[in-house]
Parts: sequence; structure tokens; C-alpha cells
Amino acid sequence: MEFYFTDRSFHLLGIATAGSDHTNDFRISGEIERTNVDAAMVAFTGTLYFPKKQLSKAEAMFQDLNYMLYMDDDGNGRMITITASHADGTGYCIAFEGTDAGNDLKNEIVDAYTATTQMTFEQYFNIFTGNSGWDIGVNEIPTDVRTLTFDSEETSYDRMNSVATQFGVETYFSFSIVGTTMVKCYLNVVKKRGADRGITLRVGDEINRITVDSDSTNLMTAVYARGATPDGSETPINLVGYSYTDPTGQFVLTKEGYLLDTVSNRIYSRLRQNSTATVDGSYLNHVIDYEATTQASLLQSALEDLKQNNHPAVNYTIELAKIPQNIRCGDTVQIEQEDRQLYLSARVLELDKCYSNPSSSTMVMGDYLLETSQVAKQYQDLAQKLKDIPKTIQYYPWIRYADDDQGTNMSALPAGKKYMAVVYSNKSSVPSDNQADYAGKWALIQGNDGADGKPGPAGTSSYLHTAYANSIDGSQDFSTTDGNGKSYFGQYVDQTQADSTDPTKYSWALFKGTDGRDGKDGSDNVPVITVGTTYPTGPKKGDMHWLTNSSGVVTGYYTYDGSSWQVNKVDASVISAETFNGMTFNGVTFTGSKFISSFTGVKPDGVANYTVHGTTTMASGSIVTDTYSDANNSQITHTELNQFGLLSNIYNNGTLMGSVQATLGTLTLGSNYQATSSSPVEWITSSLDALRVLQLTNNNLLVWHGAFYPAQDDTATISTPLSKTLSGWLIAWSYYQNGAPTYNNYAFTLLPKAALIYNTTGANYLRVTFTMKNVGTIFKVLWYDDTHIIGADENKGGSLAQAVMTEVYAV
Repeated sequence: MEFYFTDRSFHLLGIATAGSDHTNDFRISGEIERTNVDAAMVAFTGTLYFPKKQLSKAEAMFQDLNYMLYMDDDGNGRMITITASHADGTGYCIAFEGTDAGNDLKNEIVDAYTATTQMTFEQYFNIFTGNSGWDIGVNEIPTDVRTLTFDSEETSYDRMNSVATQFGVETYFSFSIVGTTMVKCYLNVVKKRGADRGITLRVGDEINRITVDSDSTNLMTAVYARGATPDGSETPINLVGYSYTDPTGQFVLTKEGYLLDTVSNRIYSRLRQNSTATVDGSYLNHVIDYEATTQASLLQSALEDLKQNNHPAVNYTIELAKIPQNIRCGDTVQIEQEDRQLYLSARVLELDKCYSNPSSSTMVMGDYLLETSQVAKQYQDLAQKLKDIPKTIQYYPWIRYADDDQGTNMSALPAGKKYMAVVYSNKSSVPSDNQADYAGKWALIQGNDGADGKPGPAGTSSYLHTAYANSIDGSQDFSTTDGNGKSYFGQYVDQTQADSTDPTKYSWALFKGTDGRDGKDGSDNVPVITVGTTYPTGPKKGDMHWLTNSSGVVTGYYTYDGSSWQVNKVDASVISAETFNGMTFNGVTFTGSKFISSFTGVKPDGVANYTVHGTTTMASGSIVTDTYSDANNSQITHTELNQFGLLSNIYNNGTLMGSVQATLGTLTLGSNYQATSSSPVEWITSSLDALRVLQLTNNNLLVWHGAFYPAQDDTATISTPLSKTLSGWLIAWSYYQNGAPTYNNYAFTLLPKAALIYNTTGANYLRVTFTMKNVGTIFKVLWYDDTHIIGADENKGGSLAQAVMTEVYAV
């Protein structure tokens, strides 16, 4: 993998590689690219290793606020701003760190702000990041609005994090990079980063071990909720006198204002198995203050807290052995430990990726985060917010019916069956057909008249009620006794023996699918073909439909895949037509054809007495466009593009005035030039090729810095070859005093490129002479080749030692 280092004007300073490629002098190792779901920016740390001869170039690459550009595993452009570096001069390595937010947003301070009206996320973005160079990229909430207040000043980056939190979204940065130049930088706004990619991590394979921690510190089975204090009152609102009926019967609001969880209290009551729905039921009660201003909102806040804390909080610490290559920050993965029968989902909250050694990559999963970052403080603040949220385990209901409580003639359908078993399994969403899995779970669902529920085991007073219907809400063909011909099954549990006739009390599920189509001998798969403006009802898998418009014209050919209609293409090879009108062709290949397009109406600026016409012809591997004036039918332009390059000519009444031609890497420009009206017309041409562009690009670059006399043992390795400069190397000499350059008494000499090109003697050396204050006029002896300057020992003697070479520039 390659990393490109540039200055802030995107001039390339060097290229480093990570991984097994050791041919490059610059290698990155131990790097970490850190992404986090609660931080928009990416943090990057690493170490650059290089040979001794490349020290000056390496230090130039890592000037503060330089850029590092690369493409990540998803093909997204990354631009890291170098924020800190440490150069080890003895080990020839540079440790560095940076972020993709750079200093553009982190060091920009915005004032306190109060919105006077509801605004979108993008409107807040434009206020707090104006003139920063950042744009909104992906925006999944373009119409959501909020009225927000910010009480104190903070950085633009922190302000946008706060806006994202209050909109309930997650953000991340991305960049549009062309070559080694960043074109656009974006802040992307999504409801949730990542996806469930169907990845499962198993103990003994990707996971070394799982540690389970259970915490009952915040366990509660009842809440007494208090809200805000109304104006003119000294007492906060509570739930006394408010009416609430839980549809499941689990939660009860007492007249004293206590919200009780009667189900969890049977397990955790201090009186053991107590089910009394009063304040005397020995509930584990918490008094909690909220900011709610109405009893309705106060109840919802208390109910949410009670549901979250009516059981011990369980956390899973996971030690990974390896990370799948295609996993991303924010993704949801499945965790399995078979010997514990443990199956849970966890989200990747933080991902540390190492490109040079992928097996060294690490990630933090679940709903906790360790305090590890040294680059951005916002990473450290995540721990307190996330560490106590419990993990979730997915259970699936298995329902089967039988003739007796032993599971005889077990079936997935209730018709004619008297017993039902319900098992909640964490193994699979597909119910098992093994009778042993339902042992001890069978309950009578059909009594003498089928109207009442079946009493529970001795010592309890709960009843299981069942019903049947032909709609998911139970409203169509509802019955508590007749399941024949019904597609939906409903159930609920309470302490009342009689079955309710209210369908809303039942939890409904589809247990009967649609009837299959009758076959003949098992091979009847002939599709039904229909034509019309609307799709037919009741299609089966494989049916075909030719969709037409109101005029009867076919607009598409579709097949039914069992759940939806899928569009199909008609191959062009089967179409025979003489003329096409108003057609759009996408992805078409034309072979051996000539295309002619005529046009009119285009005219030169300021010319009103005639129009222009012309043609564009595509034939014989060339695209040719010619334009003519209607006034005298003289040629105005001729443009031709073929496999050899581009030619563009401009004419004035038949006289060639200008020409541009690009062929085989060379751009040739030509035009008519006349100094005065009496002087003859001259045709001037010039060429521009890749080498000349490179020489122009290298102009004025610092290609070496240090402090050399130079003596015979001093070799300056120049990063830009002499042959790749426009004119040569400009050498800066500085006054040398008390063992160090002064950098304030300069003289300059040119080592010309022509000396390298035209020197035929084989002795590439120069005596350069210059005058310097406090030194006088002296000379230096320089030996050189295309990439080096070497001195002579006489350069460090006498007055010659009072001037040293400190910089070399490409000119």
C-alpha cells in the first residue's frame, strides 16, 4: 500500500509503502488508522523508516501540517494532516500522528449561539463551518429540523459533534482526491454508521475468550417518578392521579403514583415470588427526577427506565484472535460461544486498522469503550457514556401443536389439535420438529367448549389464551375456538380465566402460508404470461408480464421471483427496425458504422450578421468537427481526435490563425503573429511535453538542506535530479561563524543544467566564485552528477571555511 506525502500546495514530497514491499527507501510500519462511531474524524499514527542518505527528504515530508494521502480498503480517498512528529536522528525513523480533520475545524473557534427558528443540520453546518473548505456530502436527514442553543464558545469540530448528537445522527469525513491533489472534503451525516454484514465471530476461531460480568447495582422493579416544578408551585409533578393501563399487564401504575413491574418483582422481590401489584409488595423502588413537564411524558420516561433496569446489566468482554478483513467501524456482528449457549449481537464501536500487518488490527465491540486515544479527547469521553449499556441476546419463539401433552402427532398447524407448546430458543429462527425440544411445555388449548383459558400449574393463577384470525391485527374472521382456514395465530397471558374477544389483546403471528399451486407430475413449472397496464393479482414464482402504457405500447418485460416483479432486458439482437426516433442508448457497441451529426445556430461572440453550421463525423477511428460561416461558407475551425492525438485549427477567411496538436505525449502550439501592420506574418510554434511540465513543476523546490563546506567526504544527495530541472540547481551559501551557519549573510551560485548536458570532458566539476561580507571573494570546488554534489578538502581551509552550503533549490 502506498502513502503520498505532499506540502500544503499538494506538491509531492515523497512516497512511502506499507507491507511486504521493501524496495522503497521509505517504509511505514506499526501504523494505526483509528475510526470510531462517535467521532467524525479518523486518527492516524505510525513510524516512517528510511536510510541515512534520505534523512533530509524524510524531514521535509513531515513538516507540521503537511498532508498524507492514500486510498483505504474501500477505495475511499483519505487526507491526513500531520499534527505532530518526532525524528530520531540516530535510528533514522520518524514517529508521527495526524487526523483527517486537520486544523480546519479543530482550531477554529465559534461563539455561543441561540437559534431563533427551527433549522436543518445543513443550515447549522453552514453557520459553524463557513469558509472552512468543507461541504456536506451524504445527508440522510435533509428535512429534519431543530431549534438549538449553545451556551459557550467551542471549536467548529466540537460544535458540529454537538449538533449531530442533538439530531441523533452519526458523522464521518470523506475526501475527493485526484492524483495527489485533494479536490473536495466532506462531512457526511448518517442515521447510523455501518451495517449487519452477516459476520459471525466464534470462540476458538476469531475469538480467544469471552468474559461475562453481571451488575445489579441499578436493578429496580418500581419507580416513583418526579418531573419539573410548574410555575407558581413549590412541588414537582408526579404520577399521582394519572391513569395508565399496560396492554401486556406487566406494568401497573398505582394510585400513589408508583409504576410497578409485576413480572420482574416475582423474581427479585425481597419477599420471594411476590406478585402483589401494590406498594406493599416489597418492590425494589427507585425515586428518579426527570425534566418532564407533563404526566404523559413523565410516565414514558419512567417506563423506559424501568424496562431497561428491571434485570441485571450484563456485559461481555471479548478477546479477539483475528479480525475479518471486510469489517468496518459501526458494523454489527454476531458472537457465539457454543458451550455456554451464548448468542449475542455486538457493534464495532472502534476499529484500529494496521495496513502493513493486518493481523495486528484490533477493535472494540459492544457498548463499552476503553480510554485509549491520545490524539482526540472526544474518544476518551465515550467510556462513561457507553460502558453500562447491557448487551442483547436474540430469542425466537417456536410454536407447535399436538394431540396430547406428550407431543403425539406434532404439527405446525393448530387444526384439530388440543395442545400447544411455546419454546423461546436462541438457536435458530426456524422452529424445531424434534418432540424432545418441547417436552414439559405442552398446554391444553381446547377445553370442553373452547371458550376459556387453561389454568396454569398449581400455585399460580395465570391463563394462556389463544385465538385465530385471517389478518395480522386479528380483526378479520376472529375466533377463539375455530382455527380452520385461519392464517394467523394470537396469544396472551393474564390472570382472568375467560378468553377476551378483543383482538388487540393478542400477539399475532402468521402460521399458515399461501397455498401452493397444483402440479401435475412434479415438473409443472410453466409460467403464466400476461399483458396489461397493471400487474396481475396472485402471481406465482416464474410468471411473466409484459407491462404496457395507456396506448398499448410495451414498456417493460417482468418476471415474478416469488415476492416482487423484477425487470428483464430484451436483447437488441432480436430487434429489427428501420428508423429509431427519440431514443436513448446506454452501453451499446456499434461496429463498422459512420455517424454524422449536423448542427447550426452557434456563432462567434459579437457577430450578428451570420450564423454558423457544421458537422461532426465519427469514422475510421477519428472524430472530426468542422464549422463554417453562412456568410461566405469559409471554414472557421477544424478539430480532429484519433488514436494519435488531438488537432485543433482556427481559421480567418481561410487563413490558418492558430493550431493546437497533442501527439504521443507532446503538446504543440502554433499561431500567426504580426508585430505591426507592415511587418510580415510569422508562424510561431512551440512544444510542451511531460518532461517540460515536470521541470516547471520542480521549479523553486527546496531539494536539499544541511550544512556542508563541502569537503571531500561530504556528499549532498539532491531529491530532484539536475536533468529534471528547468535551468539547474541554485546553491545558497551562508556565513559560517562559531561552528554554525548564521543564515543571514547569503550568497548564491548556479550549478547550471547545461554543464551536465554539454560537458564532454568527463570531469564533472566546477569552481564557483562568489563574494560574501566578512569573507570577501572566494571560490569553491564542486564535483557533481545528476543527483549529487561532492566537495573537496580545500573548501574547508582558510577563508573558504567561512562559507558553507546550506540549501539547494531547483530552478
